Amino acid sequence: MHEVFVYGTLLQGLRHHGVLAGAQFLGHAHLRGRLFDLGPYPALRPGPDRVRGEIYRVDAATLAHMDRLEDYDPQDPAGSLYRRVTRRAWRVDGEPREVLVYLYNARVDPRCQIPHGDYRQYLESLRGKAAP
Repeated sequence: MHEVFVYGTLLQGLRHHGVLAGAQFLGHAHLRGRLFDLGPYPALRPGPDRVRGEIYRVDAATLAHMDRLEDYDPQDPAGSLYRRVTRRAWRVDGEPREVLVYLYNARVDPRCQIPHGDYRQYLESLRGKAAP
């Protein structure tokens, strides 16, 4: 079993959450990094900011499914869209956890940064702008 931090379309209620259907939810959390809007999904890059997300305990089959979704090839990390790495995250109760997380493996436009590091809040703010 593996503990994985998710911060984008795998979050509860979002487009790809079904991938985690058999996973155990371990809580809301945050880790250090910078979050960017790439259009259809976000990108996490290293950085000093706080990125909010959720931690799940997943089995090997779910992790392999996540690897495919994130275009991560364990045999070619450098050529993958995302790299799967281990980082420290903190649950809302303050408990630190060593988790797997997918970091975007290319440059990003700094103007596309999500400054508050919360993808769900960002999507809600976009919906609010689109409302009449």
